Amino acid sequence: MKAERYAKQVAKYLKCSGNRKREIKKEILSDFQAALEEGKTPEQIAWDMGEPKALAKELNEGFSETEKKAAGRAKVLRILICAAVILGALACLAWWALPKTRQIGDSKIFSESAVKERTEQIIGMFDKKDYKGLQEYVTEPMREVMEEEVMEQNRQYIGSDWGEPEGISSIYMAEISQFGGRYAVVQATAAYENVSVVYTLSFDEDMKLAGFYMR
Repeated sequence: MKAERYAKQVAKYLKCSGNRKREIKKEILSDFQAALEEGKTPEQIAWDMGEPKALAKELNEGFSETEKKAAGRAKVLRILICAAVILGALACLAWWALPKTRQIGDSKIFSESAVKERTEQIIGMFDKKDYKGLQEYVTEPMREVMEEEVMEQNRQYIGSDWGEPEGISSIYMAEISQFGGRYAVVQATAAYENVSVVYTLSFDEDMKLAGFYMR
């Protein structure tokens, strides 16, 4: 088992703050590297450390109450954000059936090529985990949603090991008019080595990312 994958699996079961999880992942990767330099194989190292879930349970027992409370708050935040994102996605799906829906090609605001290019750019930055760079391209309400900790946890819901990106196989676009504003709504299917992910993105008139959902 590769070191990065093992560390991610352990982190998945940890009940502590995001910062503490990152520290533990670094420690595990450091221990892996030291053992590799001693001549051990990744499989031997993983066997010595134990099952990821068992190791996480052992670590959880040593966390302070402060750490456990931080984990609880983070979990509540994830649930609230996921609920908001799901509601936003459901709203997007409902917009497709409204009379104010039109094809991007008929839009007087959005360019089909520009929307396609921005969609590929956003997904590409997400694949590279460039969350800091993404902040430049999102609306103010989306800034917390696109934070590294939240997005990485949402990524885990789809799978712990996506593998390398293999490209976007299909993109569907439409312009939606609602509440006096216009949005470009995009559904893109992206292939990875181990999973296939369907993204639903929405952009405002300034081409800022106003909605991000994946399944």
